[in-house]
Amino acid sequence: MKKKLLAGIALSLALLLTITGCKTNNESSSNNEPAETTEIKNFEDAVEQAKGKTVTFYGYGGDEKANAWVDEVVTPAMKEKYDVTVKRVAMSAEDFMNKMVTEKEAGTKKGDMDVLWINGENFYTAKQADLLFGPIQDKVESFEKLMDTEGHNSNYDFGVPIDGLEVPYGSAQLVFGGNTNDFSDGFPTSSEALLAYAKDNPGKITYTALPEFTGSAFVRNIICDIIGYDALEAAPADKDKLYEVIKPGLDYLNELKPYLWQEGKTYPATTAELNEMFASGQVSMTYSYSQMHVAEKIADGEFPETTDAFLFDKGTIANESYLAIPETAPQKAAAIVLINEMTSESAQLKKATAKYGYSIPPFDETKLSENAKATLNSLYEEPGALSLAELNEKQIPEVQAEKIPIIEELWKEHVLNE
Repeated sequence: MKKKLLAGIALSLALLLTITGCKTNNESSSNNEPAETTEIKNFEDAVEQAKGKTVTFYGYGGDEKANAWVDEVVTPAMKEKYDVTVKRVAMSAEDFMNKMVTEKEAGTKKGDMDVLWINGENFYTAKQADLLFGPIQDKVESFEKLMDTEGHNSNYDFGVPIDGLEVPYGSAQLVFGGNTNDFSDGFPTSSEALLAYAKDNPGKITYTALPEFTGSAFVRNIICDIIGYDALEAAPADKDKLYEVIKPGLDYLNELKPYLWQEGKTYPATTAELNEMFASGQVSMTYSYSQMHVAEKIADGEFPETTDAFLFDKGTIANESYLAIPETAPQKAAAIVLINEMTSESAQLKKATAKYGYSIPPFDETKLSENAKATLNSLYEEPGALSLAELNEKQIPEVQAEKIPIIEELWKEHVLNE
């Protein structure tokens, strides 16, 4: 899912309280009545209230397999089980964030978005501006039944306390893919090994230009590999002070730069472009936030069978995406039911298949049925897949959301324009 914010959102938030605070009682709109006034006590209550309703799901529409899963798996199940109709709306996170902020500024009480696919900086922004309904975790049955309710990812989203406002939807971890024919001495599983390979093979390594979110994760991962996650976590979200802490990582990227593709004078703009460069042999490695990315590309015939996945020895950044409900959602009860179905064992196991993109569920494995465990474990035996044990062992928590735009700005100033 795309995670970046539009520049205008920050300005809108800065003005938000002032603008809404100046509204008079005479100002009115057809949408200024509360979206839903009936209290939702628990999941069973939500199911009862949701019958016969239409609920909207807003999320990134560029993933055809994920879209098909919503249309072919979730939508029929919602109608059959709960008599609820699902309407999927393709919209980028930037656009629905702007929409929520605009509605807040206008004093809108009833919008048209019910469930959002969200995380990271967007959640941070939405929480700051009080744009979300909740808490909802205690009303979504699958959260208690299937997830690690005390775990980090159930309570923090990019370092931001969740406070029950969203439910884990899918897990992600930065995974590298390399062609074994290019790495006769083994994959570069550290920043030092990557630099050594780049020096010996000029032009065969590159990464996507920030603020592309996976390229941003790559840069953060390099910084963590060099200075350690704890140092980055403890650093203040102040540009000058943060620069002092991460400077060794930026210095490394500058040392790497002349050995990159095009000598670091330009970078691929998207991971799709990077994948094409890798598939054609222009570069030796690629990466993705999807743990099963390499396996999926091999299965689809897009990557050569000599491709394999690898991680840094010190770990790679991991996070989760979430489902949340806007404060202005017109169908909050149906939204809770939809979130429950989208995070159910049956739906998520289908989402984990090749047909729907090999998505790894955000589950606590100890809470799963034996059938579910066996199904998920079989995924990690696919060509190009890493074992669950290695993925779990080599995870680095996400950097706090408020620091990410600062790191991206520092990269632009001290690496891109150096």
